[in-house]
Amino acid sequence: MLEYPDPDTIRILITSDNHVGYNENDPITGDDSWKTFEEVMSIAREKNVDMVLQGGDLFHVNKPSNKSMYHVMKSLRLNCMGDKPCELELLSDPSMVFKYSEFTDVNYEDPNMNVSIPVFGISGNHDDASGDALLSPIDILQISGLVNHFGKVMESDNIEVTPLLFQKGCTKLALYGLASVRDERLFRTFKDGKVKFNVPTVRDGEWFNLMCVHQNHTGHTNTAFLPEQFLPDFFDLIVWGHEHECIPHLVHNPTKGFDVLQPGSSVATSLCEAESKEKQVFILECKSGMQPQLTGIPLKSVRRFIMRDVSLKDVTGLKPHDRESITKFLQGEVDAMIKEGIGERANLDADGLEEIIPSSMLPLIRLRIDYSAKNDQDLDYQVENARRFSNRFVGKVANTNNVIQLYKRKKQTTKKLYDQMDVDYLAKDRDGDLGVQTMVQNMLKSMNLSLLPELGLNEAVGRFVEKDEKTALKDYIDREIENEVKLLISNQQLINVDDIHDLKKLVRDVRSANTLDSSRELFQAQETAAALNITLDAPNGTINSSMHSKGAEKHRENHPKLDRRPRAARKAKSQAQRPPAFSAEIIDSDHSDPSVSSMEIDDELEDAPSRGHRDVDTLEPPVDERSSRKSSAAKKPRKTAPKSKHPKTPKTDILNSLLASKRG
Repeated sequence: MLEYPDPDTIRILITSDNHVGYNENDPITGDDSWKTFEEVMSIAREKNVDMVLQGGDLFHVNKPSNKSMYHVMKSLRLNCMGDKPCELELLSDPSMVFKYSEFTDVNYEDPNMNVSIPVFGISGNHDDASGDALLSPIDILQISGLVNHFGKVMESDNIEVTPLLFQKGCTKLALYGLASVRDERLFRTFKDGKVKFNVPTVRDGEWFNLMCVHQNHTGHTNTAFLPEQFLPDFFDLIVWGHEHECIPHLVHNPTKGFDVLQPGSSVATSLCEAESKEKQVFILECKSGMQPQLTGIPLKSVRRFIMRDVSLKDVTGLKPHDRESITKFLQGEVDAMIKEGIGERANLDADGLEEIIPSSMLPLIRLRIDYSAKNDQDLDYQVENARRFSNRFVGKVANTNNVIQLYKRKKQTTKKLYDQMDVDYLAKDRDGDLGVQTMVQNMLKSMNLSLLPELGLNEAVGRFVEKDEKTALKDYIDREIENEVKLLISNQQLINVDDIHDLKKLVRDVRSANTLDSSRELFQAQETAAALNITLDAPNGTINSSMHSKGAEKHRENHPKLDRRPRAARKAKSQAQRPPAFSAEIIDSDHSDPSVSSMEIDDELEDAPSRGHRDVDTLEPPVDERSSRKSSAAKKPRKTAPKSKHPKTPKTDILNSLLASKRG
C-alpha cells in the first residue's frame, strides 16, 4: 500500500471508459468489465488517493442492467467508504455545479455518510441522460451518495462550465467538467462562442486548472470532433475521455500551453488496433510550485488482446486458388497468437494433451487478412468463411466467431499534407473513419423516403447500434405511424385524392409537417420536465462576479470544516466557516481565433431545421406561456382525431384501407 501523500500534495486516480455491462450476456467475456472496474477502485484504495476522476462512459448503456448497477455500487461502497478523512477542502459553492440535483453538496461533506475517497465523474455518450427528466445512470449514483456527478449539460447550444475549487495545504485545484455532447453540435457551439468558462479571479496563478471532457479527439467526419484549440489556454491539464487508445504519457499542446492525457478504456469493446494497447489507470500528483507527476499503473485483470495483420500476396508459396494451403497457413498464425496470448498455459502436459484453459484466461485474437490479388487482373486469394474458420478455435479464444477479418487493401492515393492546427482544413477536407450514423446518412440522402423522416431514422439507428437500445427502431417507427395516421385522418384533402401517386405526395407533405410539430412537442416536453427540477441562479446563463461568495457562505454555515481527525470527531465538532470565498469571472471560449472564425459548418447541419428534419440533440429553450398557448391553439386541429383502439398494422395497410373506404 502506498504511503499517504504529504499535506500539500493532491493525489488523483484517473480512469475513463470503463463500460461496465459491455457484452455482459456473453458466457466468456460477460464479467470482464465489472471485474476490471473493481480492480480500478481497489487501486484507488491501495494508493491512498484523495479523489477519483472518472472521464465518462462508466456504464456501457444509459439503462444499465441490475447486475451492472449492483457491481458498480458494490465496488464504490467497498473501496470509497470508510473512516479515513478526506483532506480536500471545498472552497466554492457546490450548488453552482450540482444545481440540477436536490443534493447540492459533495458527498464527503454529507454528515450522514462516511466517504473517504470521493469519486467525481461526468457522463459519456454511452451513459448520457435520457427520458423526460433527462436522467443518466450517474445521476442514480449521485443521488445515492456514491458519486459526485459534475459537468452536466442541459442546453447543448448554450453551455456554461463552472469549476469545483479545492484546497489541500497550499495546493489549490480547479476542477472543470464537460459531459458528452454530440460532436457536431458542440463544434458549432464553440464556434459560435456559446461556451463560457467561469474562472476564479482571486489568487491568479495559484490554481491548477484541470478539465475533463468526453469527445472525439480526432476528426471522424468533418466536424465530428473537438479540436484542442477550441479550449481556453488557462488550463494546465485536459483529461480526454471517449478515445479508447491508452496514451501513457502527457502530450503537450504548444499552441495552447496545456498538456493532454488520454487514459483510454479499461475494457476492449472492439477488436481494433487502438484497443490492443496495454490498459492502464493513472495516478496524478499535484503540488503547488512543482510540475504534476503522472504514474501509469497497468491493469492486471484485463483480458489479453493480440492483433496482427497479414497480406497473403506477401507470403511466398501461397497460390490464390489453393484454399487448403491458405487455411493451413492462417491456422498456424492464429495458433502462434494464442500461444503468445496465454503464455505458459499453451504448453502441453505430461500426457501430451492440451491443458484446459479457464475462460478468464482465454485471449482475444484478431487476425486481419488482406486477400487481394497481386495484380488487378489476377484472382483474389480464396479464404475460408470467416465464421467457420473462427469456430475452429472454440475453447482456445474468447471471441470464437470473429477471429479473422477479411479485407481488400485499397489503392494508395496521395494525400495533401496539412497542419494539425489548421482548423479550416480540418473542418472542410479532413477524412476519417466513418461512423454508423454517417454511413446511414449518406445512404438516406440518395433515397426519397415517403413515410419516415431521414434524420429521425438516422438517430434511431445510431441509438440501436451505439447504445444497444434494442427497441429504438421499433419505438421510432411506431411513433411515426401513430402520428402520421392521425394527421392523415384529420386532413380534409384525403377525401379528394383518387390517384395513389397523389396520395403518396400528400403523405410526404404531411410527414414534413409532422416532423416539425412532433419535434417541437417532444423537446418542449423534455425541457418542461427538466425545468421542474432545475433552478438557475442567474438569468440568461450568466453568473455574477460573486459566484462563489453568497452561496458559499450559506454552504459553509451548514457544513463542518474538514480536518484529519476521525469521522466521529469531525461530526461532533462545531460548525466552522471556510476561508474567504473566491470570486469568478466569465470568459468565452477561444472562438475569436483567426483560424476558427473563418470556419464553416457543414451545410447539412445549418440547413437541417429548414428542411423539416428532427433535430434530436437540441433542447429548445423554454417558451413563453402565452406563445405556448397560441402554438397549442394553432396545432389543435391536428390533434382532434381520437386515438385508435385497434392493434397497430403496417402503415401501407392503413393507407390502403383508407383509400378503399373513400372510393367505396
